[in-house]
Amino acid sequence: MKLQPSLFLFTISSITILSCSPPKKSGYEIDCEYQKRQAQNDFRYQNYTWTIFSGLGYDFLGEEEFKKLLTQHRIKNKTIHTTCISSPTEKYENCGEIEMNKLIGGKFGQHFIDSLRNIAKKEFVKNHPEEVFSFEQCDQVSRYPSSNFDNQADKIEKDYFFKYPIPKEYIIKNEESYSYTSADFILTKSGEIKDLTIESSFQNKKNNIFEKQFNKQLKDFVLQTQWIPAQINGVNVDSYYGVTIHYD
Repeated sequence: MKLQPSLFLFTISSITILSCSPPKKSGYEIDCEYQKRQAQNDFRYQNYTWTIFSGLGYDFLGEEEFKKLLTQHRIKNKTIHTTCISSPTEKYENCGEIEMNKLIGGKFGQHFIDSLRNIAKKEFVKNHPEEVFSFEQCDQVSRYPSSNFDNQADKIEKDYFFKYPIPKEYIIKNEESYSYTSADFILTKSGEIKDLTIESSFQNKKNNIFEKQFNKQLKDFVLQTQWIPAQINGVNVDSYYGVTIHYD
């Protein structure tokens, strides 16, 4: 059957229109776009709300101080708890909150929120002078002289073994796991050592004869070292620290 020219053109046009039509949006996409528009409207009327995404990988130190600083800038806040479990619709979640955060960052400056968090941390340290902070909460700077954050553990072991070589009688062979001597202590903001504890563990039990010697050596090493106090945003703080010497 031969198509009439007009009918043929109509058929081709219909196919072209159908093939070029945009894919239908899912309910998740429509809801996400609505949330973004709502956030943009709130922002237009200076109804600012900064969302704190709490959970894995987020920093909580000075959180209450941070919220107060936001309030001083007429920015409300809310917290959304996140998890490390991903979902197929993850990119459509919290669209409004993410959009508002972007808009606030654009208005107040790229580093505005970071600067408030830094101030909040300093305020927290000031308000908690007796707090002992974990290693992870502190700035990433070395606590050991003549080393950096990444190589401080290696530098400690190198200096320790230079001063206290492993005795020839120590049995290294036939060990299924690591043997070690470890020290845990509080490094004060003035560089002093508090609450020092030492322990040794030997996989080869014949090496237990060195326990007292190795414990004393590490104790002397720790007490004789001029440790560098931990800091949070450049402010000295009391912190937990540990040193482990491996015999492998």
